[in-house]
Amino acid sequence: MMSVIIQYGWFIMAKFLVINANLFLPAHRNIRLVCCALGLSFGLSSAVSLAASADYVALVDPVAQQQPEALMAEGLQSLSKANQSLSQSWLSDAVAITVAHENDALTGNLDTQNWAVGAEFSVLLPKQQSALQGVSDAYRAQLSIQQDYLNWLASGKLRQLSWAYKKAQIEANLAESALKNSMALQETVQRKVEVGDSAQLDLLLAEKFVLEQQALVQQKLGQLNLLKKEFDFWTGQSKLPKEIVERPQPLRALSEHPKVRWVQSAYEVSKAQYSQQKTLNQSGPTFSVGAQNDKSNTEDNTFLFVEVSIPIGSAPMNQVNLAEKQQAIQTQSMEVKRTEQALNLAILAAEQDVLMSEKNRLLAEQQHKISQETLHLAEQAYQLGESSIQSLLLIKKEAVVAQLNVELASANFEQAIAQANQIKGHSLMNVPDTILERGAE
Repeated sequence: MMSVIIQYGWFIMAKFLVINANLFLPAHRNIRLVCCALGLSFGLSSAVSLAASADYVALVDPVAQQQPEALMAEGLQSLSKANQSLSQSWLSDAVAITVAHENDALTGNLDTQNWAVGAEFSVLLPKQQSALQGVSDAYRAQLSIQQDYLNWLASGKLRQLSWAYKKAQIEANLAESALKNSMALQETVQRKVEVGDSAQLDLLLAEKFVLEQQALVQQKLGQLNLLKKEFDFWTGQSKLPKEIVERPQPLRALSEHPKVRWVQSAYEVSKAQYSQQKTLNQSGPTFSVGAQNDKSNTEDNTFLFVEVSIPIGSAPMNQVNLAEKQQAIQTQSMEVKRTEQALNLAILAAEQDVLMSEKNRLLAEQQHKISQETLHLAEQAYQLGESSIQSLLLIKKEAVVAQLNVELASANFEQAIAQANQIKGHSLMNVPDTILERGAE
């Protein structure tokens, strides 16, 4: 684990240089440059190169399918197809059928009448077709990015569920172990009472301690069962994968982060929509084609006609629409910037959490060692009649707490590494060597 501490120490120094470099270089471009310049490696030794646990990675897909954002896929696909279909058409609107009839039945006696039947349609300009294709491409790009984003979201949910489940197992197992030890102590006290070496009060206190441990076991098993059901709801599996411990993963450029790519894709869609709206300043020509029949007492003529209507100037209402599209671009641009800033801060916080959880783990190990030595001496003292049952029970409770703290501290450290990988943008689907088996440490 010391190698992990050294790596994260280097990481914090690198981040300090990155933050100062932001004063001189464009934001979100510097992290990778600084890390490369320092030649840092944030992974563990290359001597260990293990593939990700297949049963763990396999759970990402069912979790991704349940993400609310997954519902957008069908809509994005429809938007892309609709804009592409329109870009390949010459018509900007539906064809209108026109029928006209005139006669002088009420105004004259020449028996004059005419009939006209035709169709009217508006045509897209080439630049409008090109802009629509651009919108279609933007939606298609967003759709391709969405799967990576969903996998990242699902990885975060899976990591959170898995570690909550894992720590609940630790607490339940430790509670059951403590119950067995307390029952063994009760039997020891029972024998001492039977031979007259201990008072009846000692047995009552030991029995009370057993009841407390039984209540604790029921509480921890209830919490474990609830988390088990939640895990099953999201993954379709009730059993936690055997190994979920991860290696620390390297920092990646923010431009490659799934969340940044997702909000950036929305920004690109807004830009494409603005460009498309801009082409509507000038409407395409409108054509009318048909046939007309003029009939009177002296003649009966039928002829064909073609009429072209070309708008002059720009549509006044389109300026309002353009302003709205421009506002949408600015909103998405702010969202991209806000996301980058939030991720930078979250990465710093996650790395700091790794360092702090490692320190807490080391302290918990020291406290656990002392508590075990104290418990051993207390048990010897009680057997020799040199201490009371009250003192032994108090020390046993402290030993149980110390044991729980050391196991949870280790799990918290491993979870902090997984969370740091998540914040850096590493999906479990896209990192083939994320999982670190305990036997290879």
